[in-house]
Amino acid sequence: MKNFRTSLDANDLKEVGLDGWPFGIRDMVRFSEIDALNHVNNAVYFSWLEMTRIAYLIDYGLTEMGHSTAEPQIVVRRQVADYLAPVLFGDTYVVTLKTSRIKPSSLVMEYGVFVDGQLRVSAETVVVSLTQDGTARQVWRDAAIRSIVERDGAKLVGFD
Repeated sequence: MKNFRTSLDANDLKEVGLDGWPFGIRDMVRFSEIDALNHVNNAVYFSWLEMTRIAYLIDYGLTEMGHSTAEPQIVVRRQVADYLAPVLFGDTYVVTLKTSRIKPSSLVMEYGVFVDGQLRVSAETVVVSLTQDGTARQVWRDAAIRSIVERDGAKLVGFD
């Protein structure tokens, strides 16, 4: 297994019993992430999802996180989480991510947060690709769409 805060591919995830997920990040709960109940604060999970999502978007070629006019501005439209079991200080966790549906300028992304192979949180995010000035939608690059379909098995919606 790789070091903390590093991207994991499908083979890495399979090694730790998380077969079926193409991408993830492994990390450890820090003291600053726990709340008065001694478990991870609910808002922290959204930071973990964001960290994983940014690494995914770069890895899959959807963005380089630049500010050129050719780069899309990728924004979160909707995000929900189901908290199934607590994650505690010192736990090593893996956040997994895959895209389930691709539209010309949006993605539906699914996540799992696992500790010792047990699903603790499931979540979903809808992201939208906009032009850099934010005034119009921007379609995904063809190479990025192919990468998502090949690696994640995502369903294409709204493409002719």
